[in-house]
Amino acid sequence: MDVIFFAAGKGERMMPLTENSSKVMLPVANVPFMRWSMEAAKKLGRAGIVCRREQEDVQSFARSAGAEIIIQEKPLGTLDALKACKARIAGDFLLINGDCMFSEEDVMKVASCNGNAAGIFRVQSLKNFGAVESSGGMLQRIREKPPEGGEGFANAAIYRFTRDIFDYLDAPLSRRGEYELTDAINEMAKRVKINVIEVPSWITLTYPWDVLDANQKILDARGSMIAAGAEIRSGSVIEEPVAIGEGAVIGPNAYVRKYSSIGRGCRIGNAVEIKSSIIMDGTKVPHLSYVGDSVVGKGCNLGAGFVTANLRLNEQSIGSRVKGIVVDTGRKKLGAIIGDDVKAGVRVSVMPGKKIWPGIAVPAGVIIKNDVEKQPNISKMGKVI
Repeated sequence: MDVIFFAAGKGERMMPLTENSSKVMLPVANVPFMRWSMEAAKKLGRAGIVCRREQEDVQSFARSAGAEIIIQEKPLGTLDALKACKARIAGDFLLINGDCMFSEEDVMKVASCNGNAAGIFRVQSLKNFGAVESSGGMLQRIREKPPEGGEGFANAAIYRFTRDIFDYLDAPLSRRGEYELTDAINEMAKRVKINVIEVPSWITLTYPWDVLDANQKILDARGSMIAAGAEIRSGSVIEEPVAIGEGAVIGPNAYVRKYSSIGRGCRIGNAVEIKSSIIMDGTKVPHLSYVGDSVVGKGCNLGAGFVTANLRLNEQSIGSRVKGIVVDTGRKKLGAIIGDDVKAGVRVSVMPGKKIWPGIAVPAGVIIKNDVEKQPNISKMGKVI
């Protein structure tokens, strides 16, 4: 059975992490996110990855994984992505959104279903998901982001299709200005049975903090992954499960707490505490710092005394600005979201849920209370931005 992964999405809500990276290539337990679902589906057969021509990181990954590269010339939506696959699919196939992660058990449960099937996942609020309506175990329709919200089953973006789906490729543009796979599925459901299969392992990347949830889930399932070439220096404490990459140096006297992933070539130095965070390849946190519940991009250098605040004083859920709108993260603990190649001087503090865009140099003594998208012009230490 062919397995198709959609990976052409731009990931705008994941900024600043996706400024220099495709969303599906963001590291989770030091492995590109999409690799985990590919591993879960590897027993099924040949894999194909749909991506845009400019996504060199995805194409390089596909070549290394032995997957076929399928180019979607313009990101016109998920139905357009399916059109790009039509010529190379001969029979039944599995389709997985690359920004979704599943266990092998759930992948096989959907793949082994007879005929057509769609994975579903129970959520507390459907406002940000496609709401699946079903009857007698069969899909009736999918409603995108119903304003009334409420608890129910969301579309988990894993499907088993026969070639019947290709009879429904002519759906019109949606209100979002895209060709939507869900519109084709809704038309198909009027004439063809589509089973609904619950997939409780589902994790999706919508917002930057979602990678922290995915990281925890993988480490819980797989346990610690510490590279043979990682160096743990004297006095350091590693609280498992963690992932530590090749060539990383931890310590002396560092504290890496559980659910942290430290990338290749990272330096976590003296008296540094990393708590439930993702530190990407080549980043240095050399001394006297605290990074908690945060995501730090590649090649950053955070000066002495760098601190991420990760809890509001009123202990309420933390908000974070996404495309100009403050989104409730649903998390009481969330630190900073930092893009690639950020440099911070000594004694920089970042308030909960704030973001720093790639390449920013933060002067010493600054307190960051708002997202930093452009290089600040600050001459005095202790400035609040």
